[in-house]
Amino acid sequence: MGNFWSLLGVLAAVILILYFAYAATTWIGTHSVPGGAGGLLMNGSGKLRMLGQLGVGRNERLVLVRLNERCYLLGVTEHQITLLRELDENETAEWLAESAGPSAPPSFMDVLGSALRKKDKRG
Repeated sequence: MGNFWSLLGVLAAVILILYFAYAATTWIGTHSVPGGAGGLLMNGSGKLRMLGQLGVGRNERLVLVRLNERCYLLGVTEHQITLLRELDENETAEWLAESAGPSAPPSFMDVLGSALRKKDKRG
């Protein structure tokens, strides 16, 4: 009978640990950064904000971020973050004006396509 109570105690401890791990990650995801889960880039009220992202591989994605009044296109992999391109003032102003207006902001694909077309024209 002693083995039964030991097994029951271990099972209760595992369930309790799993519950607290779930509760902690849920709380961190909703309270640690204004704007919700998604990491530090999702700080909607601060100076650094993620505007959009596009998955391009298994653990790879393109991310458009805004820092103050500038926008940057980043390549994000499992092991590094690379600055691919800084949007020029016109592109940034266009993005910010469209996203601040009453209509829906342009899709991430539209912004990415526009930025790539402008880069191809320049060089």
